[in-house]
Amino acid sequence: MITYGPYIILGVVAVVLLVVMRLQLRAALKSTARLEAQLADMERKLSGFVSAYRDEIRKAGEEKDLKITQLREDLRTTLDSFVEATGNKLAESAALQKSRIDQLAERVAALGRKEVHGSEPKAGPPAQPQPARQSPAHEKAKRLARLIVSDIVLYNQAAVDEGVRNNTFAEVLAHDIREARALYAQRIPEEIRNSTSYLEEAFAELIARKKRELNVG
Repeated sequence: MITYGPYIILGVVAVVLLVVMRLQLRAALKSTARLEAQLADMERKLSGFVSAYRDEIRKAGEEKDLKITQLREDLRTTLDSFVEATGNKLAESAALQKSRIDQLAERVAALGRKEVHGSEPKAGPPAQPQPARQSPAHEKAKRLARLIVSDIVLYNQAAVDEGVRNNTFAEVLAHDIREARALYAQRIPEEIRNSTSYLEEAFAELIARKKRELNVG
């Protein structure tokens, strides 16, 4: 008589093994999915960190450029003020000496005319007033405008040449021009900015000079 017991046991064992393998496979798939989700989350966080780090580096560089520009402008303003004050003192001293010499010469001439004609000489025409000096605030605004434009050329030489050559100066350097106007507005009073165009004139002088250097019509 044929016994089917061993075959039945073997079939049951096979079914149990198949179920166990399917459960293990399902658990492995779930673990893989969780791992992929964790990796994707880590990649997003890493991308955000890199982007934030790049923004910080860019902002730090822009702040450094502005600080350097402000420092150079302050140093140049101080030097110009010292030179102007020294020149004014020398001019005043020279004018005073000349006035004393002229007065002495006039007295000597008057005495000579009195000896000849026996009467007091008539007073000469009044001295003409000297033209008023230009406001130091306007000179400061002009210097700052030229300094800002020269800094843009220093840090963006290739872009400046490209913009002048292709007549796209305002588009290529739009970001730098906005920063230049912001810095100019911070340092120059509103009444001077509203009544003058020193910054625009400095840009126009730069473009004209670059056109001559690049032989651009």
